[in-house]
Amino acid sequence: MARDAEAAARSLRRWCLGAVALALCAWLANAFLGPLNQDEGWYLYAARRLMAGEVPHRDFFFTQGLVMPAAYAALGWLWSPFGILGGRLLTAAFGLGALILADGAVVSCHKRAEDRWLARLALWAFLGLSLWFTYFTCIPKAYALCAFGLAAGLRLLTGLRPGEGVDPLCAAFAGLVFALLADVRLSMGVLLPVVGLWLLWRRAWAGRWAWLWFGVGGGVGLAAAFGPELLLWPEGFLEAQAFHAARAPMGPVGAAGCVARVLRHNPVLAVAGLLLGWLWLAKRPALKKATEERAPLPQLWLLCAAALGAVHLLAPVPYDDYQVPALVPLAMAVAFGLTLHPFDSLRLALGKTLALAAVALTLVGSPIAERWVSMGQDRFWPRLKAEPDLLALRRAAAAARAAAERLGTDTLWTQDTYLAVEAGLKVPAGLEMGPFSKPTPLDPAAPLAAWSGYTFALRFPDLAPAPDREARLGALRAAYPRTLATFPDFGQGHTTLTLAERDAP
Repeated sequence: MARDAEAAARSLRRWCLGAVALALCAWLANAFLGPLNQDEGWYLYAARRLMAGEVPHRDFFFTQGLVMPAAYAALGWLWSPFGILGGRLLTAAFGLGALILADGAVVSCHKRAEDRWLARLALWAFLGLSLWFTYFTCIPKAYALCAFGLAAGLRLLTGLRPGEGVDPLCAAFAGLVFALLADVRLSMGVLLPVVGLWLLWRRAWAGRWAWLWFGVGGGVGLAAAFGPELLLWPEGFLEAQAFHAARAPMGPVGAAGCVARVLRHNPVLAVAGLLLGWLWLAKRPALKKATEERAPLPQLWLLCAAALGAVHLLAPVPYDDYQVPALVPLAMAVAFGLTLHPFDSLRLALGKTLALAAVALTLVGSPIAERWVSMGQDRFWPRLKAEPDLLALRRAAAAARAAAERLGTDTLWTQDTYLAVEAGLKVPAGLEMGPFSKPTPLDPAAPLAAWSGYTFALRFPDLAPAPDREARLGALRAAYPRTLATFPDFGQGHTTLTLAERDAP
């Protein structure tokens, strides 16, 4: 029996290492081939402005908290010389770190080597082999940092003292991490009451005062994160929150469509989760068997996933990618659930089947893989890309940088902020948020401009289609009549980018 268990553990270890290798390939492929997203530009631009001494909310409009630009600014020496690709690789490192920490939390709940490797294999199959998850934890948005912080907090809560519950220091640091997450993305703040109340409810296991230590850490984190914003520049911070509330709502049908997209992009996790849920409710097989030797933490993971999922669905526009952080604790709980199956041979087969299914669906069924090489369909024919989006961005950035050097300027008027980041140029004050910026008059001091299909497309702050777009574009073309270059199929949405300059004085 022991020999069979060792053989099973070795087999699962090989499969798990293969899944990890494929996950690394997925992150790298998304870094080089993944389609561009406008958000990449203003997140990285905010970090660069912070590196230059400016502060979001005080010096320019920014719709999120300070933690993410501060983290990317602190690591700016690492990513900034490589532009958008550097930002993507740093973000992918946060995504990879999230899975490593989640792996550690899941493994800590098991004693048998076979169970550990099965849980690991399932976790990496669910998320590491999901091109949707690896894409959205690769492009510089807040999701990778949120997933990393969430996994770090949950990992800290596995720090136990024998017979005493959660180590007080671990509980305090977990509270600090969850509080800082609320300033990465405000919706992550729901985790503080969820985790704190759970620790209070399960104090017989977690320790009598674990909830209090968690609260102390959370209070310190909230003061550190939100204190400067609320005391020094409250108008800018509150304006950023009002911006999110002003979005035109999608309604229940739109929310249902967002949920459907999450399921479509993560079919292996969805099927495994529904199967385990049904087996648990039906008590077949005995997934409710005693787990006294295992921590009750999967219950907390499910609560975190449910709370984040619900909060994000209540957003006016609940995009499917909002759910990226919620999938981390959900996948952890489902991976743990697989190890409760009482039949060893069936568990072994199920773990390997999940990995194979994830690889197959990634290769032949993922819309993300299609977007690496395709721009959609033109009537009957797919529109294939002549080059990856990132290379097209680099060509346009090189042209903008050369024109800026010739004109002796370091400023580019554009709402395609990722172009300015890639070119190493600034944008005029007020355009830091790209297409989400407030309406501002044209800057006569900027001799160079670039515009695309996203320029003036949105009305601030509800982000409905702008009714005066054509008039404003006409004024922009009149201000910059000398076209230097055009770049078809550029950037997000693959519109035409025009690079132009003012007439010589």
